Amino acid sequence: MADPSGTGPGDPELVASFFTLTGAGFGQEPRHGFVQRCEAAAAAGFAGIGLHVDDLARTREAGLGTDGMRATLRSTGLRLVEIEFLGDWALDAGETASAATVAGIEAVADALGGRHVTAGEFGPGDLDVGRAARRLAALAERLDRRGLLLAVEAFPWSALPDVATALEVVRRSGAATAGLMVDVWHFFNGGADLGALDDLPGAGVVAVQLNDGPRVHQDHLSHARAARKLPGEGELDVVGLARAVTAAGFDGPWCVEVNTPEFRALPVEVAARAAADAALTVLDAARG
Repeated sequence: MADPSGTGPGDPELVASFFTLTGAGFGQEPRHGFVQRCEAAAAAGFAGIGLHVDDLARTREAGLGTDGMRATLRSTGLRLVEIEFLGDWALDAGETASAATVAGIEAVADALGGRHVTAGEFGPGDLDVGRAARRLAALAERLDRRGLLLAVEAFPWSALPDVATALEVVRRSGAATAGLMVDVWHFFNGGADLGALDDLPGAGVVAVQLNDGPRVHQDHLSHARAARKLPGEGELDVVGLARAVTAAGFDGPWCVEVNTPEFRALPVEVAARAAADAALTVLDAARG
């Protein structure tokens, strides 16, 4: 089994996505604060972390200012990689609804940096692909000023229900800095196969979130929030997908997004090590 206690030349760069180490469910207050998450991630061998747009203000309100957050990243050797989550942009009410979120993302990037922003739609609706593409182009241009890529993610229950739809929006946007977020669970349970990664538009595969779980055919939302397991612990072809995104030109960093009730009940240090260990084991198999 791979040893996540340290990395060397050629080892995959791992990122602990925000929800992986919060110790809380979706929409709940994090049980573990920013410093705890950073220290646990660094000890487990992660090179980067993810942050939710709301967590900047929440951390400041808890008494740790921007300088303290920067100092924590420096002392742990981590970088901020992933900023979550840009929603409410693809549907009719998108421009107004997403304005505050975009400003918040810019504030996070100005304070701490970042590589990519995850973007999608949580709610259902009738998608106008052309309009969504125009909105995506405008958002990509704006966030590119801060060096941020846009990673579009499909959710099976949403207005962006599958990889094919997400890719069509990216393609029609013409945005060179927008591409696909490949979350293992959403990719397969949204009905995609590995052939979906051929001939990708824009920035191609911008980001990957490693996880696993059962094949789901109904009630996707509930399962997504309670059954996204550690990579290698479910029924999904995580190794095959890792090979496919690599063949499509993606070479990291590799985010890990896991959040089951059992996993989030773990001490943060245990959760971080389990996540890194599972991810490295899967990625070692994909390279083998």
